[in-house]
Amino acid sequence: MLAHWNAVTTLDRMLDDVMGSAFGTATNTRTFAPNIDVRSNETEITFVCDVPGIKQDDLEITLVDRTLVIKGTRRFESRENERLVLGRAYGSFTRTFTLPDAVDEEKLGAHLADGVLTIKIPKHPKAQPRKITIGAGPATKQLDE
Repeated sequence: MLAHWNAVTTLDRMLDDVMGSAFGTATNTRTFAPNIDVRSNETEITFVCDVPGIKQDDLEITLVDRTLVIKGTRRFESRENERLVLGRAYGSFTRTFTLPDAVDEEKLGAHLADGVLTIKIPKHPKAQPRKITIGAGPATKQLDE
């Protein structure tokens, strides 16, 4: 079965989605969800979050029972008698990450610069890999209890 495509109806529906009302003001906003990279090496875990346009006061970082929670809000500011088409996302977001036992929660650090939030959590020294020497032959001693 073939479907009939009507360009005028499709365009009209797209304009309604974008413009939202007879006043030409967009009313549908997308929810803001920042992109986050999680990096890990032998010494630390690093979270790199893209949060352009978000002020430090609008961000909150909590760590409870090995659960890292990043919350924030990108606020929309409108002006009176302004027509606009929204292309950016606004609103509140929450991202949650479960951390491994190996991290040192007491030494968590966060830094916001140029729209990028960086959170660094060092790992305990005992969690870092170390090379174990293997003994061979008669020089090896048995541990006494």
